[in-house]
Amino acid sequence: MSWNRKLSQSNIEIDLFSSGDAASQVHGSEPEPTEVVTVPDFPSFRIIEHGSLYSISLSANTNGLTHGLHRFPAKYIPQIPRWALREFASKSSVVLDPFAGSGTTLVESRCAVDSSIGIDIDPLARLIASAKVARYDLGRLRDLSTQLLDRPPVVSLFVPMQGVVNFAHWFNEKAWRQLCGLYEGIQRLNCDAGERRFFLCVFSSILRRVSNADDQTQKTYVSGTLPKTPAPVMDTFRRALTRAVAGVEALHVAARPGGRCQLINGSASAIPLLDNSVDLVITSPPYVDSVDYMYNLMVEYFWLGPTLGVNTRAEFNSRRRATIGAKNPARNRTEIAKELADLVTFEDLPQYRRAAVSAYFESMARHFFEAARVLRESGRYVLVIGNSQASAGAIPVHDCLVRLASNTGLSLQKAFAYRIRRHYMKFPRKGRGGIILMDWVIVLGKAKELRVPSRLPMPAVSLGKDEVAN
Repeated sequence: MSWNRKLSQSNIEIDLFSSGDAASQVHGSEPEPTEVVTVPDFPSFRIIEHGSLYSISLSANTNGLTHGLHRFPAKYIPQIPRWALREFASKSSVVLDPFAGSGTTLVESRCAVDSSIGIDIDPLARLIASAKVARYDLGRLRDLSTQLLDRPPVVSLFVPMQGVVNFAHWFNEKAWRQLCGLYEGIQRLNCDAGERRFFLCVFSSILRRVSNADDQTQKTYVSGTLPKTPAPVMDTFRRALTRAVAGVEALHVAARPGGRCQLINGSASAIPLLDNSVDLVITSPPYVDSVDYMYNLMVEYFWLGPTLGVNTRAEFNSRRRATIGAKNPARNRTEIAKELADLVTFEDLPQYRRAAVSAYFESMARHFFEAARVLRESGRYVLVIGNSQASAGAIPVHDCLVRLASNTGLSLQKAFAYRIRRHYMKFPRKGRGGIILMDWVIVLGKAKELRVPSRLPMPAVSLGKDEVAN
């Protein structure tokens, strides 16, 4: 049994349909078609209906506090962890984000709970997240900023990462020279490690804009069809530094005094925490075969890689393959997990996607066992994931992850979706290229039985013919 209804809002078309007979049964009844509702913030968990579709108003601020310190691919909006903390956490809760990324959950947690933990395998992500959540002496930051901007050293041109050839392809000579001076100036500052991370993060945040690399996609490349005039280095850095200090000041006012935030270098499939030690997990795992996170931050790694322990281009390429969701994973599996056989027809996947998809679900299965281990019996797991829209169709990733989680005792309690309204991409793609336009917010818990269907709807969302995804 299935149901269909086309809705039109803001030049998008949404075709809603069930992903199987199981989805058509809610306590024995057929669900009503769901419309997209625009809201300034997500409603209470208690009143949200399972399968609801929302759109957060474009007037909602997504870059407050330190959230806007550094761009990051596929970063979810702060309204999601803020909602989850409001609904499921108390001040004494221990909150975990095992895919911490650039620290969105951790920034919000600093304002809501006394203890939060982030885990990520990506060293640049950890640097960005730590810069966002650290406590600073604002007077010190301002004094150090003045020192850095007054007399950045004049140095010879250098290539920070070994093995990067044709550096002039990425930066014109003037920008390259000024960036060398800023980088050396940060390294020479008489400051502590946390303060240096802050300035390196601000430095990293301007690199894409002042480079020759295209600004209009997440992918790092120099466009031949959309020529770019790079932003001026020093003016761009001054503005970024001013915004960053203002963000730190805003977080200083909003954060809970005495709260503790810990960042761990580790894998989400081997969580280095004790059993039953976490009250709430809030996270957005990598998308399957859709976003190459490290590649999208490649020019940033060219500069900061050696500082982060990624010394060569070859090591950078190797690390890209080690992440969950990698397009070309180091582990080359050739089959899909048996419990997903009715959800994903492996033979129908293009040959080039099979290794990525199978490795992704294998890694996520290990992750859910770890998450169930560290989560207390009364705890909840708030999972945010999307299904990419591509010419060959979309894999029901949301259903697959719910299935894998249920094998560990993490049962689906309720789920709703929201329309992603902001993208780095600023030119039409005609529905191609794996654009993620809807994310599912899935609430899991250690309940003994399901109270909602085991299958979720699959909103088939596509850009309108004249819409720009920005």
